[in-house]
Amino acid sequence: MKRDVVVMLTRAPYGRVHVPEGLRAARGVAAGFDLHDVTVVFTQDGVYGAREAVDRDALNMTGHVADLVEQDGTMVADAAAMAARDVDEADIADDVAVWPGDRVAARIRDADHTLDF
Repeated sequence: MKRDVVVMLTRAPYGRVHVPEGLRAARGVAAGFDLHDVTVVFTQDGVYGAREAVDRDALNMTGHVADLVEQDGTMVADAAAMAARDVDEADIADDVAVWPGDRVAARIRDADHTLDF
């Protein structure tokens, strides 16, 4: 039976290792031989890491994102956190879906496991 795993990225991407390390953990969990469905949630200050303008290469995100996508992982940005930080949906990268806060909360609540970075 597959387990639902949510990896929450809650910290700003620059000056920290939390975003790339969270993505590294997500890609590792997603590679768990079809045992896990992984959703990465950019929330709180982590929504800044979901922006198109973020230099993914400089943050060592590119390979992690590619592997996560290859393993059918999902990346979402929390619209409520975006609104609180004046981040517009048009600023979010194309490979990141924007979900309303209640949908994000339900996904986190219903997950079998959560990881917070």
